[in-house]
Amino acid sequence: MPNANRVQTVYMNTANPDTINVTELGRMGELGQAYDWNDRGYQLVKVDSGCTASTGTGVVAANQLAFWKDRSAYLVTNNSPQALFGVVADSYRNNVAGVFRNAVTAGNYTHILIRGRNIAVKEAGSATQGMLLVANTGSVAADALGIAVNTAATNQLIGVVRTATVTTTCYADVDIPNIP
Repeated sequence: MPNANRVQTVYMNTANPDTINVTELGRMGELGQAYDWNDRGYQLVKVDSGCTASTGTGVVAANQLAFWKDRSAYLVTNNSPQALFGVVADSYRNNVAGVFRNAVTAGNYTHILIRGRNIAVKEAGSATQGMLLVANTGSVAADALGIAVNTAATNQLIGVVRTATVTTTCYADVDIPNIP
């Protein structure tokens, strides 16, 4: 378990955290590290081996939300019913870990985005500029939902919408607390 909230460097075999999808880490001790890269924040996590086509959510896709499945092991999933506190109805909406930046193979390691401006996020289709962004409780699609301006968010805030949703993607300023 890392003993620092932020680190200066993390090993990346592609030199771009948005493209990491590896079966083994270059340095195992880095699992869980949160770090800044250019103007964004990331956390190194492992994707649950159950993120497969046989689940309701399917395989991990770019811009989907990542939910904590096991915080102590830095294990994330895109399958919200399997998220931490899954036995409590809709508790996954308060367990958003970050945003997947690429398609990741089940069981592999990746870097999820936890902070950044103008980030593509899968959204349910109703967000407009200025709305708050939270986990969508109406589906298990690992997507977000816009909350109307002047309405309080009832669960964990993901960020603020910058552009209206087109197809299934909006752009938002994302700020999700990492766990050390």
